[in-house]
Amino acid sequence: MLNIRIALVHDSFTQMGGAERVIEDLHQIFPSAPVFTLVFDEKFRNHYRDWDIRTSPLQIFYNILPKLQYLLLWIPWATDQLDFSEFDVVISCSSGFVKNIRVPKTAKHICYCHTPPRFLWIDKDYIKQEVPFLLRPLAHLVLNRIKKWDLRGSERVTHFIANSKEVQSRVSAVYQRTSTVVYPGVDVDFWKATRAKQNYFLIAGRLQAHKNNELIVSIFNELALPLHVVGSGRQEEYLKSIAGPNISFLGRLPDENLRDEYSGALGFVYPQIEDFGLMPLEAAACGTATIAYAKGGALETVVPGVTGELFDVVQATGLPDKSDIKKMILNWQAEKYSKDSLREQAEKFSKEKFKQRILEFIYNLP
Repeated sequence: MLNIRIALVHDSFTQMGGAERVIEDLHQIFPSAPVFTLVFDEKFRNHYRDWDIRTSPLQIFYNILPKLQYLLLWIPWATDQLDFSEFDVVISCSSGFVKNIRVPKTAKHICYCHTPPRFLWIDKDYIKQEVPFLLRPLAHLVLNRIKKWDLRGSERVTHFIANSKEVQSRVSAVYQRTSTVVYPGVDVDFWKATRAKQNYFLIAGRLQAHKNNELIVSIFNELALPLHVVGSGRQEEYLKSIAGPNISFLGRLPDENLRDEYSGALGFVYPQIEDFGLMPLEAAACGTATIAYAKGGALETVVPGVTGELFDVVQATGLPDKSDIKKMILNWQAEKYSKDSLREQAEKFSKEKFKQRILEFIYNLP
């Protein structure tokens, strides 16, 4: 097994988020492995300057039209063009389509699955939120075609690794495949408290409709309490337009600045359904407890009464319970949550544990 030839695959390098942290950790485990991807945005060139990154032919079109969603119809073709003929093991890191790659019959394909594609299988309101009304009938036809292709591709994966029990259940429900859970790693050496608590709450991440940030902005408007918003996205300008003067938009910050924001916050508010729930662990490592939606991966990373609290949904609407969130914020006591307990929870999900479990999985393959 020591001489196996390994390749890594990532959906695309068009933004920075939790999936990119995972592919970076995988690359640390296998630093000589080339990294295949559909497209690569040049703004990240310096960040990945030492990597052997190999893009698909879709890169030519992306350079002209840098919106991957507009190139959806060509993704199956582009995925088939990635050549893995010289490798024994291929590890794909996917929440999109690179799990549908084709590898030689003699090779093993391990898919580290962040989720089956949300806009195909999870987010029922995707078309309504993202596609103009007149184009929606066409969008339904396109997505139905892509769904069939995605199901066929899942059958070619040798082994699935799920990034949480939540995703494990999705892989089972969507693809009828079993999987092994290996949680992503948190860099607990980097994420640590850097300043004393200040008078604000924090939300962070991509500002998109499904993240429920509008609800939190609305709540803090009503409470007139300080809220810091870190991140950018398609909903950013809209959120700014409805926010009161008590809400500060800080844009996308370097990790060093985000660490400061975590550390100084009274509490981290996490209102979305996530595949895993990495950010509450980063906040915990920085000594900050989380108010999280009691759905998705947060159920696996937030311990009620110890590292935060969980709010539920209004059964009639299926939406987060606004009154419950307001009550939690008004009654919040940051000092209730022990920094030692917060830190201990984060360390259960350390990068070292992730790397160890991945290596054990690879080297115990039949």
